[in-house]
Amino acid sequence: MSSQVLHLRVGRSMVRAETVRAGTVTWAAEARYADVAELSDVVARLAAEAPRACRRLAVTLERPPVQLRTLPDLPPVKPRHVAALVAQQAGRFFRKNGQPLVTDAEWVGKNAPGVARAAAVEEPLVEAIAGGARAAGLWLDTVVPAEEAAPLSLLPPSERDSRDRAARNRTRRLVAATCGVWLAAGGLFIGRLAWERRAVERELAALERPLAAVMEARRELRDAETTVSAIAEAEEERRRGLAVVAAVAGALPDSSVLKSLDWSASGSGVLVGDARRATDVVARLDRLGMLSGVRLGGPAVRETVAGREWDRFTILFGKERS
Repeated sequence: MSSQVLHLRVGRSMVRAETVRAGTVTWAAEARYADVAELSDVVARLAAEAPRACRRLAVTLERPPVQLRTLPDLPPVKPRHVAALVAQQAGRFFRKNGQPLVTDAEWVGKNAPGVARAAAVEEPLVEAIAGGARAAGLWLDTVVPAEEAAPLSLLPPSERDSRDRAARNRTRRLVAATCGVWLAAGGLFIGRLAWERRAVERELAALERPLAAVMEARRELRDAETTVSAIAEAEEERRRGLAVVAAVAGALPDSSVLKSLDWSASGSGVLVGDARRATDVVARLDRLGMLSGVRLGGPAVRETVAGREWDRFTILFGKERS
């Protein structure tokens, strides 16, 4: 339940205090004062007589001591600057009576540009009210002119400075708390990141040996594949070589002798032997179709063996060697 508000209505020499609940006055009292020094004591005494639930004070100033003016033809400054404009020229708009003034001003609606409603009160008077409130342990909520529609505030400079300091302190505390939260969040994030990194390192360490085994198995598998491929190529080359030997042996005429056959997987080779006619051997090998580029490696050498003439030949096939 919120604390009850003590309402003060301050006139030229009279102060009326009352508390209101649900629109009904529950307590009221009056006191006179002769000067501002006495006013502070009067406010403190009335606050002490009020119900204990009162912790806040709302003050309404009658006319006088408050001064109210309608100020036309003011420069068209922004709403937040009109109060400062009036305060700088307070002696032009209000009676000062040798005392500094507390002022406030607001523009009057949007349809009356340059027209402002302003209020002023002597600073010692509102300072005396604030001093009485502090002496009574009350929070001074507002100081406003009586029966005034414009939202004008006449809080004394000491209260405004105190509230500005409190606002700055709250802002600093909020900034400090925010920075603390961000630092804590950053610390938690960094800690979580470090924990995750250690967890990943542990997982990698645990997987290092199985991974090494897998990589070794892959290397062995590649080596086995290479060996199998080499064996398959060698077998294929051997099969092709045997096929060439068999085909050449079958293609040679009966009256011929094969002494040597040099054949490579590229299809090239050299055939050396004796035959009745070397050209007959070249023709037979060329018709075979298995060998390409069949040709004599040089002129055939005629020899006589057992009363018969033979040609010693060297036959080349495949690509010509450079």
